[in-house]
Amino acid sequence: MSTMHPTDINAALINLVRKRNPPWWQTVAIGLTPNLRPILGLVDGRTQPNSVEEHPPHVMLVAGLRGQTTDTPRILAALDLFARSSAAGASGVALSAIVAANPDALAGGDWEPTAPQHADLSGGYPPDGGFYFDETAPERRYLWRWICYQAPDLLIEVSLSDNAGQSILWEANGAADGSTVANALGAVRAADDDSLVAALGRLAGDAPGTIPALRLTTHWSGLTEALASVWALTGKDSGVAPSGARLALATRRARSPLQLARIIASRYGHALDPVNYTQGVGISGRLRLATLDDTYENPTTDVVQLIAPIAADPARYLSDAGGAALTGVVWAARLADYTDDELYRRLFFDAADRFAARGPGQAPTPCDPDFRVEDMFMCGAMLGRAYRISSDRKYADLLARFLLDGGDVQDGNGLFKHARSAPWYWSRGNGFAALGYAESLTYLPSDHPARDILLNRHRRHLDALLRVQQPWGTFGELVDVPGAWGELTSTCMVGYALARGLRLGWLPDGETAGYRAGLGACWRALSERIDDDANVVDGCISTGVMPDARAYLDRTAVNGYDDRTGSLALWFACEMAQQPST
Repeated sequence: MSTMHPTDINAALINLVRKRNPPWWQTVAIGLTPNLRPILGLVDGRTQPNSVEEHPPHVMLVAGLRGQTTDTPRILAALDLFARSSAAGASGVALSAIVAANPDALAGGDWEPTAPQHADLSGGYPPDGGFYFDETAPERRYLWRWICYQAPDLLIEVSLSDNAGQSILWEANGAADGSTVANALGAVRAADDDSLVAALGRLAGDAPGTIPALRLTTHWSGLTEALASVWALTGKDSGVAPSGARLALATRRARSPLQLARIIASRYGHALDPVNYTQGVGISGRLRLATLDDTYENPTTDVVQLIAPIAADPARYLSDAGGAALTGVVWAARLADYTDDELYRRLFFDAADRFAARGPGQAPTPCDPDFRVEDMFMCGAMLGRAYRISSDRKYADLLARFLLDGGDVQDGNGLFKHARSAPWYWSRGNGFAALGYAESLTYLPSDHPARDILLNRHRRHLDALLRVQQPWGTFGELVDVPGAWGELTSTCMVGYALARGLRLGWLPDGETAGYRAGLGACWRALSERIDDDANVVDGCISTGVMPDARAYLDRTAVNGYDDRTGSLALWFACEMAQQPST
């Protein structure tokens, strides 16, 4: 059987979907190789939560970890047979598949005899930190994260042998060992090593739960027969139990916005050192939560003690502050309302008044003259609130002028570049723009001459973002790059903008508009990626303007405590708690 170039494999998989065309199948890019080739997955849409009232057990097929050039065509042929079988019918198996998990290794085939050696991805699980930056094998991280949060009920790793004497061998990990399926197939216990199959059967810190997994080793001629045995055991009425990961994610999704907000508030918004929006937003979120939830202990006394040094000597903290630090006191106006103490209102305006006009066509101080998108949030949050509190039009006019002058940072496709000189559609950068416009539209008066222009830009931006939203709800680290890792902070920011616009009525709430569906996907992604200890999954570290696209894709994703992601998640949860349907 001939080998296939990775481009041909991708095309073959897409053509398989088009040719057989079950209405629930789609191809998605689930990761990137060091050479930025996409890792493609075939996904059964019925496995997505709420897609159907009752979906069949979710089976996931993973092949090509070793990068053998002959494996993938054989897997494609087996999938083609599956697509024509009764098992693929509406009441049959819900199958997802990764047929070429190691496409860079495939590039070392007959057509590229001098291609360098690439990693064998059959071991090294679970990956330890460094998501997703890995110069040699980022594929492991992409595969691990995607599989864990797709949470199949059964994963099957296929390992094909060219030895015609190789009989069918099934091995089961700790989560599958002794199950009905494993017993029916005569599976033996797999070694407890660093293989993908074994690791999925153990609880790992960044995984929501265990996933039963089997390894199939067989000569390629026995592949179809072996898989047919699986299809017969895993249909809708087979009684296959949901995986631990699937149950854990379902439990997380069942939490109400207020329940999740309380969890987040228990850990974030309890520090302001240094003075920065990443922590100030969390403090603001705690104060806001107290207005929404009678069961949440009012944090005013705690916050007053926490910020006492800043309130006593604002000049020390703010005199040379940039926008990120100034926005670190975004909570001060609300605290003044709570305490009726003008000290905090003066503190707020001490910060807000440091945003000042530079001149026609220029960004106000202390904003970047290059019109970076971060400043759209900083200005929107601070100048918008300053206008609300004071009714002084100078704040609204300065805010509107900045957004109007920076309109060229939004490209013709609707997405925002990081800055005028940085033509990359960074995920959190687009989150900053969405959140900044939402904050601005919240406070700009209805009769402001710039309002309609800004609203149209905002809608065009959200429309563009929803076109590139990943099927599981997140937005890629570069939102226009299929396979880029899904970043959680931007998902919270865009979700907040959607929720705010729907609640206040500047976004239409009909099915055809798509904003409500996009919001639901953002909320699902957040719900799944924050556990009951408020640990987050995949929040991008601090990121300035980078020199090229690869530098953005290589930014580290934080798993665990992250004040930036946690704080913005709290804002999103509080806004979701005010949605009519919650």
